[in-house]
Amino acid sequence: MTNYDIDELQREKNKNWPQSVQIGKDEEPWTAINVEIPEKDFLKIAREAHTRDITVNKLVNVMIKNSMKKLEYRYEHNNEPQLLNEDI
Repeated sequence: MTNYDIDELQREKNKNWPQSVQIGKDEEPWTAINVEIPEKDFLKIAREAHTRDITVNKLVNVMIKNSMKKLEYRYEHNNEPQLLNEDI
């Protein structure tokens, strides 16, 4: 076989090759919100985003997701004392 035959076989194998790609098809839908924070807090967030090498928006999303997890934990495990009885 010559190189031309190998090329032709590869082309036959990859007939669907130039495929269209959908960007963002697996991403979650987002809702835009406006948040007003003091400048000193924004600077802290911006510095932290810089050290993590991510955008400020991405860091704010991470912060919101983490606080949502803490809220869910607090909802499931409230701080009220409980009486535990052991039956023998």
